[in-house]
Amino acid sequence: MDSFNLSPNILELQSTLHPLLKTLQISSTLESLKPSTAADGVAIVLFLLSAFGYLTRGRVWDRPDPFYKIYFERPQLADSEISNRTAATRNIAQKLEEGGFQVVIFWGSQSGTAERFAEALGRECHTRFGINALVADLSDYDADTIAEIQEKHFVAFLLSTYGEGDPSDNAAGFWDWVKRLQEQKTKLRNLRYLAFGLGNSNYKYYNRVLVIVVDALDAAGATALMPPQRADDARGANEEDFQSWKDNIFTLFCGMGYDQKSAAYQPTVNVEFGAGAHSEKDMIHQIPAHHQQSSTTSAIFPLPIRSARELFAAGDRNCIHMELDLGNTDIIYKTGDHIGIWPCNPDEEVERLLKSLALDDKRTCYLSVSPLDNSAKPKVPSGCTLQDALRHHLEICASVSRKTILDLAQFAPNPEAKTMLLELGQDRQRYEQFTSVTHITLARLLQLASPNETWSFLPLSFVIEALLALQPRYYSISSSSVISPRRVAVTALVVNKAITNETSSTIHGLTSNYLLSASKLPSNAAFPTPSFPHTALQPFEGGSVYAHIRKSKFKLPITSSTPLILIAAGTGFAPFRAFLTERAKLYTIGKPIGRMLLFFGCRSPSSDYIYRDELEKLQETLGDKLEIITAFSREMGNGKKVYVQDRVAEYGDKVLEMLDAGANMYICGKAGMAREVDEKIEDALMKTKGLDDGQVKAWVDGLKKRGKWRADVWG
Repeated sequence: MDSFNLSPNILELQSTLHPLLKTLQISSTLESLKPSTAADGVAIVLFLLSAFGYLTRGRVWDRPDPFYKIYFERPQLADSEISNRTAATRNIAQKLEEGGFQVVIFWGSQSGTAERFAEALGRECHTRFGINALVADLSDYDADTIAEIQEKHFVAFLLSTYGEGDPSDNAAGFWDWVKRLQEQKTKLRNLRYLAFGLGNSNYKYYNRVLVIVVDALDAAGATALMPPQRADDARGANEEDFQSWKDNIFTLFCGMGYDQKSAAYQPTVNVEFGAGAHSEKDMIHQIPAHHQQSSTTSAIFPLPIRSARELFAAGDRNCIHMELDLGNTDIIYKTGDHIGIWPCNPDEEVERLLKSLALDDKRTCYLSVSPLDNSAKPKVPSGCTLQDALRHHLEICASVSRKTILDLAQFAPNPEAKTMLLELGQDRQRYEQFTSVTHITLARLLQLASPNETWSFLPLSFVIEALLALQPRYYSISSSSVISPRRVAVTALVVNKAITNETSSTIHGLTSNYLLSASKLPSNAAFPTPSFPHTALQPFEGGSVYAHIRKSKFKLPITSSTPLILIAAGTGFAPFRAFLTERAKLYTIGKPIGRMLLFFGCRSPSSDYIYRDELEKLQETLGDKLEIITAFSREMGNGKKVYVQDRVAEYGDKVLEMLDAGANMYICGKAGMAREVDEKIEDALMKTKGLDDGQVKAWVDGLKKRGKWRADVWG
């Protein structure tokens, strides 16, 4: 027997078949199972084979591969990198102890503002007070470990609110923990905290995230070191409100016994000029380096412009319909998604800043940019030219903050410039009065403070740190992915805001004017518009724009027979153009579609009634399936302006009837309009059903939780 060794597989097979054979009692029942026909024989064989296959699966055949997971591991990760990732703790209390940190500054950010503020606060804690601060993404740590933080440490929260009072994506885990605090009766008696919220008072749930977090922490026994403070982007006061909160924190630190040091400039990045000349063929450094592809956002691609047309029939404004070709990119969009357009800065502002810095002769020199500490995140990639940095990576057209004005004073080329900057930067009231009548970019400020001397001693690192990273501007896609899956339509109102002052200057909307220039359509404005360079891609004629797709929850219901209520003003109609054309296509091929009620508002039917011809054709196609109700604010009947929210109030009973019948309601446009629409519907609900405030809120919240009431709005 020693020479006859059964293999492990045969032994396993034997052990598997033994109970089967025993159960069937093969030896004693074969005669009784003797088939009477050939069909019976085949059936018995198939039964035995099926039983054999079932009982041996995973043992003899189709065995799991223990190394299957390797197929999903990135081979470029070295063993050391893997071990480092494994070793990184998600326990924030442990991280504070191991790193010798005195404070953790948590940020929850959707657009990057809260993150930027958190990084600035962390730097100044160190430079001014010698406080070792950890600036932390909320998603990098397990929220329940916040309860383990010792009393010798303290925590700062910078939390943004967007949409329907929602937290930022990176704060999802923290948000769930906050909501569980009361249920689990967690005690946070050792937690000392500071809190700052970012929101927009035009939205119904202004700074809701901050309010709920603070209430939960206080109820759990945490100690607020000072009252929480809220920023209001509706007033353009984010920077000022943050500065005020930060000043209060520094006063608190002084009261806690920390010595404040002089705030001399200390760069966080090293910037040097390298050798080489700019090549027009090198486009890689025109793509913003800080954009992160994720499950909700695609990579950035240069998308060729296939067509463009003007939507306004008259007036001194432009509204562009532009179609971009997705071509062979791996971008996929769905109806209702957003497109992020990455503009470049206009020629005039780039030239103005180069001249003010006395760096015109270095515009094509390559930059070497490297961080000087672990917390610094360079906004400009190494290897790009100075001109590309100013054109494609930094917000040089944004208004300068009061803190930046104060910090600039130490580099002033003459005493007069220094005095002017200090007076403007130290007085908030004077700064707000000045900026209310003057759009002051960095270049314009440098020229205003020192009209006859350049700022040749201003470090380029300071310029890069003081300016914000260039951000995309998002537009609701106005095409249907069902009808044009490889072509994206953008609907953009060109914004130009006049400022009443001695020079009658104008603030030009950066991205909308960039798109107007790229479209090669004539401007309807009565004043000159900015000029931009554009990328030409062969073999396509015309230019292209850099863009990416961002997923949205603003989607049509799965069932096409679900009724729709669509409420929009101006370019808020963009996603509804996609919704209606998709529904019309389904209708023409015989699919059942639900009734649709469209409210649309604009100034006048003769000037800015966008897509009017298309809507009339859709009305012909859909018949009584589509009802259009318009509101024109400049066509006043009886001396009264009519807005879309007024028409919603007028048809309140019909709106409620459709909602009760299962309709989905969508609102798109400015946040102020959306808030008033909400109020009109709630008023109608109280009047029609006799509900009180609490019942109305519960009814509305129920619709929103089920996805029957959605809004896609902006400030």
